[in-house]
Amino acid sequence: MRAGTLDEVKAAATAFTRAAGFQHHGYATRLREPLSGGSDFVFFEDFDSDWSKTYPKLIMPQSEQTDPRIVLSREGLPAVAWNSRGHTSYEVPRITLALRTRKTLTQAGEFGLHGGITVPSWSPGTSWAFTTFTHKSQLDPRELLPVLGESVYFVSCMHAAMDRLLRRPVGSAKLSDRECEVLRWSAIGKTSWEISMILRISERTVNFHLQQVSRKLGVKGRRAACARAVALGLIVL
Repeated sequence: MRAGTLDEVKAAATAFTRAAGFQHHGYATRLREPLSGGSDFVFFEDFDSDWSKTYPKLIMPQSEQTDPRIVLSREGLPAVAWNSRGHTSYEVPRITLALRTRKTLTQAGEFGLHGGITVPSWSPGTSWAFTTFTHKSQLDPRELLPVLGESVYFVSCMHAAMDRLLRRPVGSAKLSDRECEVLRWSAIGKTSWEISMILRISERTVNFHLQQVSRKLGVKGRRAACARAVALGLIVL
């Protein structure tokens, strides 16, 4: 959640993958609005096989209707543990989706991905997103249930960070360390006087910093400044 760059998010994803006992991972998302470069599709992965070549193809229009990982996200279905035999931790509700899921899992096995967890995610800025953690061993999906919860939590944090970083405007306001400090205390409900006592500065100085932050962010009032700073990832609560 404190990541300031996409590379830091990727490094965190790699660290979690290893810590959770998986070998590889992949993340993909389709944005509702294109980035400054014109693309509305973002992905990263670390597969050591040609499975990595399947990720750029997710941008194709038919993928949104046929790829089960995307459908999981678009239909609001929960995370799922799986293996390459087509077994999953819960029964997929629609027969057509179930058949596509088995086909995709069988294909994954052909590339050495024999078990894993796929976590769909969504936010107002995305049409769909999913993260997959994979294992080279042929596991029963029930064996992966102990790490399912922490995988879902990690992905929710990672996707929030990705959403924040991708939607951060180019040339967004730069706040000083002191301004961020004052704003962070204000965001959790401290008054100007309380902040002045905590930081050992005058109440007048606290108010000056808050006024400067509001001006930089183009808003009026400390509440609006706090909300805007959190949305832009300038402060983390």
